[in-house]
Amino acid sequence: MKKRVIIYGDIHGCLKELKKLREKLQVNRNDIEISVGDFLNKGSKSVKTLRYIEKNHIFSVIGNNEEKIIRYYYDYKKDPQKCAKNIRKYELKIVKKLNPRDIHFLKSLPYFIKIKNLTVVHGGVKIGLKLNHNLSEQDKKDITLIRFYNDKFEMVPYSDKKNLIHFWSDHYNGSEGFVVFGHHPFKKPKISKYAIGIDTGCVYGGKLTAVVFNFDKKKIDTRHYKIYQQKAKSDYFAKACQ
Repeated sequence: MKKRVIIYGDIHGCLKELKKLREKLQVNRNDIEISVGDFLNKGSKSVKTLRYIEKNHIFSVIGNNEEKIIRYYYDYKKDPQKCAKNIRKYELKIVKKLNPRDIHFLKSLPYFIKIKNLTVVHGGVKIGLKLNHNLSEQDKKDITLIRFYNDKFEMVPYSDKKNLIHFWSDHYNGSEGFVVFGHHPFKKPKISKYAIGIDTGCVYGGKLTAVVFNFDKKKIDTRHYKIYQQKAKSDYFAKACQ
């Protein structure tokens, strides 16, 4: 049986969809499974999803939502009342359910995973960035948050609607291998020359997407991959905000 690398888009607590997608994929012990991060927050089963990922040995990079929940966890431990006033109700529910083991797992997540010529990150790889294990705090932040450049190819926050001109993956040159990323929800996978974005908005009522590559001893065939999807049963985020 061929070994596969299976990469899941942003799960956001959509545990039912993740289980259904794994059934479609007929996951076996030879497969390597990886999440692009943001498996927490917004959806209805965040903590159960975290523990399911750990139990089933699914690798993951850290997303901006995992970083946020870690920060909120310590804020809550320090001052519960103040924290409760400053975060959303659905985030508070998550924080209250987490235990030290969960936090240890979250803090152990890397900012990137490389397998041969394949790289997994949450947000993306900015122009000129060399992925290594001595990244600056700014580089780590950029990896989890990057979406668009302005007309000068400077990273801009998503709130800066006037300057969202160039999406990062359309200008990525392949220097860090073929990149699979999430973070920015698309209606269908975002395919660029050297990257593919697989956040298809499951938590917003869209789909949970997985991209599957065949693995051999020398390299991963990034030119030929398969897409699998599972439709969301609900707009979980809308319900969480009620």
